[in-house]
This record gives sequence, structure tokens and C-alpha cells, in this order.
Amino acid sequence: MQTKTYTELFALIQALCGVVFASIETPRIKALINRRALRAYRSSNYWTRFLVIGQGRVVTSSVIPYSESGLSPIDTFLRVYKQAPYIASSVQEYDIMVTSSGATLVCGDLNPTEAFVTYKAQLVDTYGDGVGEVTTIPAEWYQYIAHGTYSDYLRAEGQQEKAVIADQEAEMLLQDEMIRLDENHTSGLVSNRIFTNANMQMRY
Repeated sequence: MQTKTYTELFALIQALCGVVFASIETPRIKALINRRALRAYRSSNYWTRFLVIGQGRVVTSSVIPYSESGLSPIDTFLRVYKQAPYIASSVQEYDIMVTSSGATLVCGDLNPTEAFVTYKAQLVDTYGDGVGEVTTIPAEWYQYIAHGTYSDYLRAEGQQEKAVIADQEAEMLLQDEMIRLDENHTSGLVSNRIFTNANMQMRY
């Protein structure tokens, strides 16, 4: 998938702000960048780079844990199947209830040992140019993070009116990327089937 570098992002933010950040300011800008990245990540369950389709996961006492050795940690459970989906027709899908332990299967199958999970993987990266940080930025978030960080910078400098305008532009850029996700029709295929008190009541 396409990426931009952290150096490119930092340079764009400096250009938007019209300043060259002093070394003492760079940790604050980095924190603002990562705050905006988290906001972008949280805005949709269907970002392609974080979406995992029908991955086999271990089931322990009818629970699928968030973490399994060698696999990406799960942030959001979307759908859970008995067989690998989109390969064979008429695969059985489990209803689930999500708790702090993971996804509990609501099914008649006694103690399955494996299920196939569609999920949103956790964002585990910290973006930056330091040791242990990730130096590439998702291209789909690039403009949003730049303009959002610019807005945050203006707000911190007391330029509230300019900050509001910049934030509106950032949100429009993010919405444009989310529209592109909708046009891929992915969310319609993998939308949630999670039991809550509200949707259980609507079934009857």
C-alpha cells in the first residue's frame, strides 16, 4: 500500500505553519501527529491496511482472544465464521459478544478449537524519526494528519479562528478518504454482527 515518509509529513506541516520548528518543539509536533493518526484510525473500521479477512484464530473455551502469537492483535471484531469465508459458499457465521477477554461465540457448536475472524488490526505504530518509531505514514492519512496538526498548532498559538478553518479542511480531507472506502464496497461485506442489548431486542 502507498505510504509517505515522516520527513515529508513534517516538512509539509512546517510549510503550512510557515515556520521551521526548533528542536525543542519537535516532540510536541510528533505527539500531535500521532494524536491525529489515532483519530484517523478510529474514524473507520474498514481501512484497507488494517482489515484482515477470515483469518484462522484459536478458540479457547468458546472465546477468541484479542492476541495470538504470530498474528496481528485485534482491535475490533467484525465477523466470525466457522469456515474460511469467501472461498466456499454457505459458510456458517457465529454470532458474538465482545468482552474484555475477546469475542465470545454465541452458537450451538460445542467447544470449537478454531474460527475464522474478520477484524480490524490494532494500530501499534508510533510515527516519527526516532529509534523504534515508524518512518512511513499511510498515504490515505497524509493530508489529514498534516492539516490536522497544523490546526492543533494554530490552536496552541492562540489563533483560534484560523485553527477552526484548518480543522474543517482536515475533516473534509478525512471524509474524502472515507468516501473512497465506501466506494470499494468493503464495509457492506464485512459489517458487524455483534450482539448488543439493543439489536437483540430488535430481532423480536
